[in-house]
Amino acid sequence: MKKRRYEKLFLDELSLAPVPSFVCKKIGLSRNTVYRWRMEDPDFAAKMDKAMRMGTRSINDICELGLIKKVQEGDLRAIKYWLDNNKKNYARPRPINFWNNASPERKISGFRVHIIESKEDLERYNEIIEFKKKYGDKVKLEDDSFPIDNY
Repeated sequence: MKKRRYEKLFLDELSLAPVPSFVCKKIGLSRNTVYRWRMEDPDFAAKMDKAMRMGTRSINDICELGLIKKVQEGDLRAIKYWLDNNKKNYARPRPINFWNNASPERKISGFRVHIIESKEDLERYNEIIEFKKKYGDKVKLEDDSFPIDNY
């Protein structure tokens, strides 16, 4: 009985604000009850997922509208954000997602962690990295006293 009474109300509210705990509190329903319904009824779970997607799109629209209003008001941060995310010429460089774009020869088979404990060690480490960039990895350094090897 309770499910029939609250299900439609819950799903309608969820399609406006996709946060189940917020909606449950708003309509006076226990979160545990909703998640029990979800586990027991695959049809309800599908409806809940659909309502959450609709709610997310609704909130995204509201956020975009707010951003557009800020751009129209001349807010420099909003303008930079919009251009960075919507105009290729203004986009700042982003790191390549190594894990999703890795070719087989770029896969990591292992890694090392080096702990640099002093400023002098950090400076020496940076010198070695620059040296290896300039002359390659195969060149041996005269000073092998540095505690970190095989960069």
